[in-house]
Amino acid sequence: MDPQSLTTDQWAQVSFSLKMLWLALACSLIAGPSLLFAHAIIPSAVDTNTIPKSWTKIRPMLYAVGLLAVVGILIFFYLFINHLDFLKASYPRWWQ
Repeated sequence: MDPQSLTTDQWAQVSFSLKMLWLALACSLIAGPSLLFAHAIIPSAVDTNTIPKSWTKIRPMLYAVGLLAVVGILIFFYLFINHLDFLKASYPRWWQ
């Protein structure tokens, strides 16, 4: 089966879909470290007196940044999935 060539509109959808995947990756690179520091590293370091207890004031901000980034990941994946119409147009029957 030969796929149909993509039109200009379909290339725009491809571009938008790839941008959404890159933005989801960027959000995951923000969410992971911020949640790791807020939930594991700062409490452990404060308990062992490696860092002062004043660092616990940073934890709510890190949680907020991490949760916003997780919401961003979900939004960008949703937008990515909703803009995959060009695949159906190029490959009308996936199983052949």
